[in-house]
Amino acid sequence: MLAALYLRLSRDEEQKGLVEALHNHREALIKLAENNNLQYDIYQEVSSGMNSTRVELNKLLENIHEYDYVLCMDIDRLTRDNVYAEQLKQIFYMNDIKILTPTGEIDFNNESNDLLYSFSSLLANYEWKQIRKRMSRGRLAAAGQGKWVGSNRVPLGYKKNKEKKLEIEENEAKIVRFIFNKLLEGYSAHRITIELDKLNWRTKRGKTITTTHISLMRKNPVYYGTVAMKRRVNGKVVDEVFVENAHEGIISKETFLALQKTRVKDQKFNLREKGTVHVKLHGLIYCSVCKRRRYIRTDGKTNTYYIKSCGSKIVTDVCTDRGRKYDEIEKLVFEDIKREKKSLEKKRDILLKSDDNQEIKNLEIRISSLKANRNKLNTRKKNLLVMRSDGEISKSEFEEFKNEIDEQLKSVEGEIELLEIKKNSVKNRDEEINRLNYIINQIDFIDDMNTIEVNAFLKTIINKVYFTSNESKLDSTAKGLKNRENFTVEIEYKE
Repeated sequence: MLAALYLRLSRDEEQKGLVEALHNHREALIKLAENNNLQYDIYQEVSSGMNSTRVELNKLLENIHEYDYVLCMDIDRLTRDNVYAEQLKQIFYMNDIKILTPTGEIDFNNESNDLLYSFSSLLANYEWKQIRKRMSRGRLAAAGQGKWVGSNRVPLGYKKNKEKKLEIEENEAKIVRFIFNKLLEGYSAHRITIELDKLNWRTKRGKTITTTHISLMRKNPVYYGTVAMKRRVNGKVVDEVFVENAHEGIISKETFLALQKTRVKDQKFNLREKGTVHVKLHGLIYCSVCKRRRYIRTDGKTNTYYIKSCGSKIVTDVCTDRGRKYDEIEKLVFEDIKREKKSLEKKRDILLKSDDNQEIKNLEIRISSLKANRNKLNTRKKNLLVMRSDGEISKSEFEEFKNEIDEQLKSVEGEIELLEIKKNSVKNRDEEINRLNYIINQIDFIDDMNTIEVNAFLKTIINKVYFTSNESKLDSTAKGLKNRENFTVEIEYKE
């Protein structure tokens, strides 16, 4: 009689290596086959017991009609999945296959054996869940010690040492630093991938670094020295660890947090509105007369864009401001934006030269003095109440003194609030400098962007572009004139 010996391991058992464990199992099953006078074929693999698409097991099932027995170390070696266990039972029963293990034989023609198999499969599934839970907790505990156990894939820029902690791989770390620096300067992920490709820099597997890679990297705290891990049950987070300074960071925490702030700002901004973005000023042009949005259309004959004549209602009247060729308006807007760059640079340079620490210190001294004054006024107010209760002052005197103190307190509170705002403004100066650098950098590369990218950027710095032709579409004398220069464009920039 012929038997199929099936060996499967999914992890190191009893702290032994996979090769040694498979060897021991193979020797045990060969001895079992020889003791039962069985010839045999061997199928072995390393795979999860919950995986029903195992290569070697599927080969065995394809040839199942050739065998009389299937030998394995235990029922859970075949599967730990209850549903798949029942499917295997049907296959074995139809082909009159008996299962033989070192602990005994299962013959599906025997009802008690059939029940034993189902019960063993149920226990195997329960045990698998317990093992998974223990392993998950073990990985979480190891992560709590700063070890990298969440995945066998080590992040770009790092390698894993014997203690399972991350160490910087300098040849890769330079790529990571380059990416984060460019993101901080305001480069889009698409532009960074182009630069990386020119430098022939690749992932650990030698593949091209994509925008998806960059998007995942920019929000991964591992790059400033943090190990983070979550344990989920039925999709819900039941436990998590977040360990900072677990390993040396490739970038600083400040850099990482600064990028998260810019990411949130970018997410607030929608790249597209209803319809398709065909022109760079899409959704930005408004009528100077009625303050309503102006619409852009294309000329079917010349395939050029033009701003449509306005027709919005103004109370009971209708706005009749004439339209104009779109290109002329766009040209003026971009000329103004490039002039605006100089004022932005000047503003940034002023911020760079200022002494933040001294200014904050001076503000804190003034705030502290005002708070001390506020405490004195509150004490006077309490004493005033006591004096009134003791009859030392009349009701009218009490009201007069109380109103005077309340006015002083109101003034002090207002001044404290104003100074706190100034203090926070100084503290946020680095963020403002980064924002200005981003805008200046984008203006430099605005000619290299596509229409959607330009439109997205413009909406971060411009509220509205007000346009008027200064002519009515009802004025017949204006029709057909080619050189009408009497139009006005005003740009409302964001603060």
